[in-house]
Amino acid sequence: MSLLIFIFITIFLVSRLRDILGLNVGFKKDMKNDPMFSEESSVEEIISPENDLERKIAEVSKIYRRFDHKDFVEKAKKAFEIIFIAYAKGDKKTLKGLLLPRIYNAFSLAIDDRNSRKEILEGSLIRFVKSEIIDISVSGNDIFITMKFDTEQSNVLKSESGEILEGNSDFLENRADIWVFCKDITSTDSRWFLCEIKDLAT
Repeated sequence: MSLLIFIFITIFLVSRLRDILGLNVGFKKDMKNDPMFSEESSVEEIISPENDLERKIAEVSKIYRRFDHKDFVEKAKKAFEIIFIAYAKGDKKTLKGLLLPRIYNAFSLAIDDRNSRKEILEGSLIRFVKSEIIDISVSGNDIFITMKFDTEQSNVLKSESGEILEGNSDFLENRADIWVFCKDITSTDSRWFLCEIKDLAT
């Protein structure tokens, strides 16, 4: 997210929310038909991990048998898209249903700041170039999954009168963003949460 989206998210949020957990990404589906939540799910296909990430996926799949890494990637992409669109539109109602209060407040403040200047953000997520799990860790009952999203986006910031302040509607920007999702495996709640937005430099 360029312009205000990532100016606020990667600068404002990263600096203040690095250690805050709890963005509800709304990963809720019909548990009976979703392989991610099926008690029959297994990880037999991951028999001999060839690298450290595959080993971690296999380990997590053993302790949380509902986990399917391919299905998780698709859900993470959907969460990214929902949050992107809601923030660009200033849709606090949607964001409030996706974020815990302490993170929602930061997004809300950024939207309020934009609105106070009567600026309009036109953000479009064109496509996901690549989305992948880059790390997994376990701490107690909590699983942390780090995702890297490479996307093409178009973002234009306009004044109330329609004057373009930043960006170009004809320009597609390539973005790379790192988000960390987490889940308490002992919880009956099927949802995953966005725990952290990482600086690419870290």
